[in-house]
Formats: sequence, C-alpha cells, structure tokens
Amino acid sequence: MMLSRTIARRRIAAGDTPGWFAAWGLVAADAVIFFTIAGLSAPYIVGGLAESRGAWVYVALFAIYFIPMQGVLIISALWAVKSRWVDVD
Repeated sequence: MMLSRTIARRRIAAGDTPGWFAAWGLVAADAVIFFTIAGLSAPYIVGGLAESRGAWVYVALFAIYFIPMQGVLIISALWAVKSRWVDVD
C-alpha cells in the first residue's frame, strides 16, 4: 500500500499519467509484499492459535489476515485508478 501510494502521489503531482501496467504493477507489488510478510509471520501466528479451539481461530485468522489484505489491496487499487485518471472537459 505504501509503495503504490507513494509512487502514485509523485506521479499525480508531476502530472504524469502512467500506463496500465505501470499503475497496476504497483498493486501487484503491494500484494507480493503483503503475502511475503503474511507468509513469514504465519508460523508464529498459526502456532499460537493451534492450541485454541472453536470459531475463535477462524475469527482471529480473518482479523489478522483477511481484513488487512483487503485494506492493502483496495487502497492500492484506488491509488492506481487515481493515478491513471484523466479529467476530460
């Protein structure tokens, strides 16, 4: 999210309109960064939840992985769209 936001803000300030791959490639890069961090932290988080039982495990995994993933990808996508926006008068 920070990579796409930083580069998109710089492009918007400069008045540069990137191509499709240049804008959405940053979203893919943010996704790869998020999944790398999530994958590296998974053994510690899942290991701590392994002793728990019931629906709380699913609620915890939802709150730890799914909600942040959606936040990162949605905000990255918004910045990608915003950087490609061309105002036609």
